[in-house]
Amino acid sequence: MGRPRGQTRGRVVAAALESLKTRGYAGTSTRAIAAAGGFQPGLIFYYFESLDDLLLAALEQSSTERLERYRLAVEGAGSAAELLGVLRSIYDDDVASGHIRVVSELVGASVSNDELRPRVLELMQPWLDLAERGVQDAVTGTPLEPLVPVRAAAFAVVTFYLGANLLTHLEGESDEVATLLELAARLAPALES
Repeated sequence: MGRPRGQTRGRVVAAALESLKTRGYAGTSTRAIAAAGGFQPGLIFYYFESLDDLLLAALEQSSTERLERYRLAVEGAGSAAELLGVLRSIYDDDVASGHIRVVSELVGASVSNDELRPRVLELMQPWLDLAERGVQDAVTGTPLEPLVPVRAAAFAVVTFYLGANLLTHLEGESDEVATLLELAARLAPALES
């Protein structure tokens, strides 16, 4: 008796995530994924039309798992300083889990891949929506409210996050992003008053 279809598909996606974290986009082949998951490469095409479809499913799974957890944290932030603290926590978690590499690899690959680009952008939309809600909640009722264009600020937050992901991935063990987030959190109360 074999595994249920959903479990096997999940195993394929988990192996793709692991390969993206350890080998990057360029090193993630059907053979590398199959080796990571302990199955034959042909199994991938039973569930996915292409390798990129599988890699997007891996990004979507990783992103969806984090998005729900982070949504609760963002909704609990009552000020810009608290929101920046949440951003720092998100960043730390994404570095530790390897999600930062998955995002960096697929964003980087999508720059030169016309089919991948719109699909990666679509997976970023829920993060823009979350950032927009967080910014809106953080500035509502403060002196910043009339000054901050919420959608533009949310775009800036996601842009910063993606840029921080890429630089963290390029630099490796750097504390620059963490230092910047700590500084912003210390300055936020001054901006709110």
